[in-house]
Amino acid sequence: MPEPKYKREDYQKAREGGILGDLTDHLSELRDRIIVSVVLLIVVFVIAFNYAPSLIDLLQQLAPEGSSFIQLKPGEVLMTSIKVAIYAALVLAMPIVLYQVAEFLKPGLKENEAKVITPILFTSPLLFWLGMGFAYFFTLPPLLGFLLGFGKDIVEARYGLEHFINLELSILSICGLSFQLPVLIITLAQLGLVKVEGLLKLWRYVVLGAFCLAAVITPTPDPMTMTIVASALIGLYFVTVGFLKMRKG
Repeated sequence: MPEPKYKREDYQKAREGGILGDLTDHLSELRDRIIVSVVLLIVVFVIAFNYAPSLIDLLQQLAPEGSSFIQLKPGEVLMTSIKVAIYAALVLAMPIVLYQVAEFLKPGLKENEAKVITPILFTSPLLFWLGMGFAYFFTLPPLLGFLLGFGKDIVEARYGLEHFINLELSILSICGLSFQLPVLIITLAQLGLVKVEGLLKLWRYVVLGAFCLAAVITPTPDPMTMTIVASALIGLYFVTVGFLKMRKG
């Protein structure tokens, strides 16, 4: 019978040397931070679920005047309420969850990598919320006006609640993620992967990419909506580059 690869004495030496102790401490810290994040998400979910009808009504207000919604399958309103509550919990609890992740990872990062954590921690949730607000007030109204209004004079338009809310949540998420552009640029700059001079030289491609992304986000024949979205992305890019240039100077 083969002998075990590691004997009891080896584990005793590892424990005395602090190796197993450190690993146990890290696993214990990871468990505690996961528990904090999960409990927070559950609490926020329960609160958001109680306000789900108001949140759904807030989203329905973006539909063109005269739009009506129906329940296409049993439990559709319940499932939609759960989806909205989960989405709200993730969005609202984001800063605390990111903080837990950052604090767990920070001890194992190099100095230049640890510096990246702070701007991500503070700016990422704010930019995501800013992107959601931009989508709610500037992107969704014309987008829904076009999609829901097209062919309305030909057929009677009645919309399934779940499909409508899913569309809105998708657009809110896309805009929120698009507004993470400054976080991405600052992270790459902190890690030394990009330089300000190189970013400035790419401005033509940035403008083109912004309009292409805006065309995907707002597939409407209205050029004004696409221009507004593209301008916001371009503005975020140049403000971030300007910030990096000022910091470098």
